[in-house]
Amino acid sequence: MDRFSILQDEKRCLVCDTTQNIHTHEVFYGRNRQKSIEDGCCVYLCGRHHNQSKYGIHFNQELNLSVKKTMETVWLKHYRKTIDDFIERFGRNYL
Repeated sequence: MDRFSILQDEKRCLVCDTTQNIHTHEVFYGRNRQKSIEDGCCVYLCGRHHNQSKYGIHFNQELNLSVKKTMETVWLKHYRKTIDDFIERFGRNYL
């Protein structure tokens, strides 16, 4: 299944806006990775902001939580669902 983003239209780094070395990151990973892919809960990040430096989302908890909160807000609006629906789908509320 192709990964897409309900948050971003273009493949540009969400953090620094570059179009170089773009990776696709599933916002809700682990047991929720497949649901992220299905629902478009992916973001585009450059390698530096993904997993190739200490500034990457995999190592920066503040960035990770911020992106999760933003994606939850967008998911609620995009799918016209409630927070309870989100919790049922992804197991917890980040807001």
